Amino acid sequence: MSHNARSHNVVLKVTVPKRTGRKRKRGTDGPWEGDLEVTDAENQPPSKDEVLSYARLDDPKVLRRKLADNVDSYQVEAVGVIRNTHRFRGLADFYWDMSKSSFAQRYVDKVLPGDVDKIKEFKFLPGTDKGSNVDILPPPMFTHMSLPFNYQYSQNPYVRATEDGGTVNTTAVKQVGYFIGAEDPAPAGPQLAPDMTDPRMVEIMAELEAAFEERPVWTRRSLLNHLGGKLKNWNELKKYLNYAAYQFKGGPWRDGVVPYGIDPRTDPKYRTYQTLMFKLPKQKRAQRGQTWKSLRKVQMGPLKEFLEELSESHVFDGETFHTDGKVWQVCDITDPLLKELLENAAIRPEWDPSSGWYHGGLWAKVKAIMKTKLVAIQFDRHLTREDFAMTLQTGDQTPVRSNQATFHLPLPNLRLTDEELTQLRGRQPTKKNKHKGYSVRVRDPNAGVKRAAAEEAPAADLQEEEARLLEEMGSGNEDSDEDDSGDDEDGDIPGGRSEMDVDGDTIYG
Repeated sequence: MSHNARSHNVVLKVTVPKRTGRKRKRGTDGPWEGDLEVTDAENQPPSKDEVLSYARLDDPKVLRRKLADNVDSYQVEAVGVIRNTHRFRGLADFYWDMSKSSFAQRYVDKVLPGDVDKIKEFKFLPGTDKGSNVDILPPPMFTHMSLPFNYQYSQNPYVRATEDGGTVNTTAVKQVGYFIGAEDPAPAGPQLAPDMTDPRMVEIMAELEAAFEERPVWTRRSLLNHLGGKLKNWNELKKYLNYAAYQFKGGPWRDGVVPYGIDPRTDPKYRTYQTLMFKLPKQKRAQRGQTWKSLRKVQMGPLKEFLEELSESHVFDGETFHTDGKVWQVCDITDPLLKELLENAAIRPEWDPSSGWYHGGLWAKVKAIMKTKLVAIQFDRHLTREDFAMTLQTGDQTPVRSNQATFHLPLPNLRLTDEELTQLRGRQPTKKNKHKGYSVRVRDPNAGVKRAAAEEAPAADLQEEEARLLEEMGSGNEDSDEDDSGDDEDGDIPGGRSEMDVDGDTIYG
């Protein structure tokens, strides 16, 4: 938009000699005519006394030079006076092209000329416009922004351009280790060699080597607890860990730390180091007026340093559990019922990308029982082996593929109240039809995107909500690029129902 302002300016017309294409000859004192080269300029007839400048193509430096060299050959003439000036002080508005508007064309032809007879001929067309190209007049303004945003943008001084046209941040942390998927090949060594001239590097690498000799696969939480006071905090361990081991970002050993040269997918003896991941209750949200820094300090402060009372936080005994992590290994589960199931479990002939060296049925049963116990511990519910009698009666082998590929694992009813469900979920419980217990579903790979419908079981509203929450707390061993270890600084696991593969098919639980 523009603003009309009264002014009193004089328009001047300055006339200078026309360009001839000739340069000033060396050794002469003739006027300089500009630095332009024209073919056969010497053979051209002399220019007339035209002193015009066409299309503003003259370089200002050339014009100033002409004025200096042709003092007696230029003229200045007052053309007129400017009494009104339109000043543009805001952003340009969006433009609407009215050339294809029949109404706008009729208005231009009949009204704008100012002829009274033509104005009388202008009429609105009767009826209602229909169709996809309705002729609608634009508003007087499209944007309400009169000034641009002040983004305070400045180029990062540490970003450098590369020869291939890309950019590289010179201050970014160098990629040393590997985060591989469940079926990716195991790396043989780190991407960069460690700096063994650093005494601290030598000390930590020796500690890590001794730890991996004692146990081939760790979680980051269990490794930090094992090293104890030898490390200042998790950030220091993270600095050196990638030089000694790689990590899985999906599969049965998700978030497991494995030394270079070892692949747990090659031998069934590594089944005891498989991991189970659960979605724990959401962390407390910030209150009104509370800064994110104070909330972050409260939530993550205890996780960054080793605490003696949390040295066994990676162990699950069925009676208590710690919320400083959400990943447990099979070898760290001391609960009698779960330990018995895992120790007596049959070994698969080949490892599976989801259940590892255990059969899919048993792996689903272990996850269902463990996450039920996690909720029971949180709300002070006492469960015995008899409470899981129905669950234990289900088979351990991989379910057989069928058209109705839903397999239901019955679980004990914890009888959670609305308040407990709200505390567990972080919001009021819903009344959607959900399963009573823990359900897994096999998907036929030849079925495309179609999946079998889930089996529904009648239950009370509270029990349905409770079962849904149990399902959402299930471990997810699918591939993910996110860092979901309990030892990191991230929050809850995104997503809902747990997922795993059974003999090449996907089981959702």
